[in-house]
Amino acid sequence: MTLRLNFQLFSQLWLALGFSLALIGLPFLQPSFTDMPSGQAFAQEARLVVQGSGLPVPRFVTLKSDEVNMRKGPGREYPVAWVYQRRGMPLKVIAEYDVWRKVEDPDGTIGWIHSPLLSLKRNAMLTERVTKIYRKADESAEVAAVAERGVVMELQLCEADWCRIANDQLRGWVKRDQIWGLLKDEKLD
Repeated sequence: MTLRLNFQLFSQLWLALGFSLALIGLPFLQPSFTDMPSGQAFAQEARLVVQGSGLPVPRFVTLKSDEVNMRKGPGREYPVAWVYQRRGMPLKVIAEYDVWRKVEDPDGTIGWIHSPLLSLKRNAMLTERVTKIYRKADESAEVAAVAERGVVMELQLCEADWCRIANDQLRGWVKRDQIWGLLKDEKLD
């Protein structure tokens, strides 16, 4: 009886360690899903949220401050991998661990940020070298402005192919495929 309980406890701890290491990006000691049916693999992958916020993952958030540290793991004891200096920049949350969010930036850099430094406000970053911002959701409409890659604006509304973006001086429409900050097929009211 004792041996059986200890083995079960050991198995649970081993799996928890593997998933914890997977969350912080360490490839060793991760359980393999190659021999499992797809339903079981999906159930295991869903554990990328450990004591998190309860909000859906993945999702987009923005930086609350002009200076935010991205760390190599979920805790202050992990080294700083990157320092962002751009309030409002959109990031994609791809995992959660307690009060830490594993995020991906528009360049594909992945790391961990303390959740109080993130906002649920929705912003989008323009991805094209030059983007036309139209007055209406129609390419034949008047062009309100032309903006360069990297411009960040508030994401207000997204329909099938168009999104309305805004800042203090401008409001207009861009093609959905010209921004970063929106999940595939996501609609925003």
